[in-house]
Amino acid sequence: MPVTPPGIRYRPPLGITASVLSAAMLLLAAPLIAPGAAAQAPAVTAAALRQQGERLRREQRLPQALAAYRALVELEPGNFEDRFWLAKLLGWTGRHEAADSAFVQLLEERPGDYDSQIGLADVRLWRGETAGARTVLDDLRRTHPEDPEVLHRLDALRRLASRIRWEADLEYYGERLSRQPATNGATLSLRARPSGRLRWHSAVTLQEKFEQTESRFGGGLAYRPLAHTEIEGSAFLAPGAEVLPRQTYGVGLGQRVAPRLILGADYGFLDFQDADVHQAGPRLELYAGRHWLVAARYRYSSTRFTGVEGAVGDHAGSLTLGYLYGEGNLLRVFAAAGGESFTQPSRELIGEFSAHALGAAWRHFPTPRLGLEIGYARQDRSDGGDQDSYSLRLVQRW
Repeated sequence: MPVTPPGIRYRPPLGITASVLSAAMLLLAAPLIAPGAAAQAPAVTAAALRQQGERLRREQRLPQALAAYRALVELEPGNFEDRFWLAKLLGWTGRHEAADSAFVQLLEERPGDYDSQIGLADVRLWRGETAGARTVLDDLRRTHPEDPEVLHRLDALRRLASRIRWEADLEYYGERLSRQPATNGATLSLRARPSGRLRWHSAVTLQEKFEQTESRFGGGLAYRPLAHTEIEGSAFLAPGAEVLPRQTYGVGLGQRVAPRLILGADYGFLDFQDADVHQAGPRLELYAGRHWLVAARYRYSSTRFTGVEGAVGDHAGSLTLGYLYGEGNLLRVFAAAGGESFTQPSRELIGEFSAHALGAAWRHFPTPRLGLEIGYARQDRSDGGDQDSYSLRLVQRW
């Protein structure tokens, strides 16, 4: 059996005996071919290229084998087996992006092909794309629950995911309001995942708005008591603030009710200089297929101003459509109505304030550990003004 890279199961090529016999017959018949006929014959046949590629692959001469299979696929582009080995060799020689595309095309032609799924999972593991690899391996686990190759790769995936335990990011955000001074702010955050059940984050914000410069700091903790249940709490302080809430506390519960459906509910309390705000509402996330995300959220706010009888109610809702690709990459568009804030909570966004907003955001990781995110939202506000909100975030994982 030919030697293959570690962790890769060898798949015998189809028709190898027939290929060898064909090549032998061509060699025996060569002296009988007239010179004129030989000049018209192809310089290299597909059978000879296939034999050469198989030999080079067995000898671990991978760059030369890749060249042979490239030429072979050009001669016979419809041969599934040759294209499979071309995809394998692209991955083995470090051309992971091209290999990923090649395996995806093979699976579009033959959905559920075991060897192509294994090859795609390997490529994504080598690239550090844990989310993409998990999607493929979860599908394989359903059809091959006890397959040692699948279980081995799931173990490798768990080890890879556990290596990235820290994430730091720096975000700049800004707002441009009609007839108001511009807002500028920056947030520095640190996130950690000590285990599969526990994660925490901390953040500090510096903001200039309405000619007030204020700071805010705090963090949150999330714990998963059950495999599909997560409880989260957070607390932030902004001592002496007039625009930001001086104290913010929140709790949330998330439950995975189906493999691709998450339901949750959140409650928050915001203590402003002259008002107390209670917010609560449900949310859902639906992952459709391999790439699509649909998220929706509703929130009811009750605001009680100091020295004023009664409370003011307000409603807010948002709907998001996202496209997931690669490891942690997301392109999304969203629409919102009500008192939804797209940056930090702010004094003018409480009470009977409402807005209609449209926006988009793009998060991309050029490498598994370094990424960026940009966002933009346009709001038509109930106070008669328009607001442009935008942000830029840099992310570093290790």
